[in-house]
Amino acid sequence: MNREIWKKRNFTNKNPLDYNCPICKIGILSITNLNSKIIPGQEEMIKYNYPHGIDYVFSGILVCKNISCKNVVAIVGSVLKDIQDVCQESNGEYVEEYFSAYYPKYFFPPLKIIEISQKVKKEVAEQLNLSFSHFFNDLSSCANRIRNSIELILDDLEAPKKYRDAKTNKLKAFRTLHHRIENYQKKTKNKKIANLLFAIKIIGNEGSHIGDITLDDVLDAYEFLESILDFVYDKKEKNIHIKASEIVMKNKPMSKNQ
Repeated sequence: MNREIWKKRNFTNKNPLDYNCPICKIGILSITNLNSKIIPGQEEMIKYNYPHGIDYVFSGILVCKNISCKNVVAIVGSVLKDIQDVCQESNGEYVEEYFSAYYPKYFFPPLKIIEISQKVKKEVAEQLNLSFSHFFNDLSSCANRIRNSIELILDDLEAPKKYRDAKTNKLKAFRTLHHRIENYQKKTKNKKIANLLFAIKIIGNEGSHIGDITLDDVLDAYEFLESILDFVYDKKEKNIHIKASEIVMKNKPMSKNQ
């Protein structure tokens, strides 16, 4: 995952977006048209020639530049239009140069923040695609969907959903996701993968608190999840376990460890 690409949360008419196509994953999405409309209540600002910081909403169509794909993606969001610069022409007149900053809220189909292998189970892929759809609009919901995905991944790891109570000798469901991961760690001795699961759980829990999750936290969760997917479905493993261990040790996302 290229974190720098996903840290770019907006684009301008001078600096267009450069996201990959969610279908072929190779071609860059190109803007074919964008339509914007001013938010009601701000028309007076234009009427009196005061265009500073006027808010619009926009919608548009993006097309993949890969000629063998040409997939179409819809985009909606908000626009901020403002004066970028004022320059003086040779005749002495001043000309205002305008810019438009576009803040996407939704892409359909959603952009793929991380790659989902064909080997990933359908139910897991569905949760990941839902997390992608929230990425630009609601980081808390995005983090919660990522957390949901690891509960399903634990099923594919054959992690038990129940434990035998020592007092009653009856099987009982684990009360929390934490306890289920903890039991998986004891049974498999796979501390590295368990740490990644714990780290994602902690970040997902933080997403339940309004305004407490950051973009970097969510990108951390995606990096950890990418490594887990490689291990579970593609039998690979990546060296990002140190960061996961720090999150687990301090029981906080990295943004809270500063």
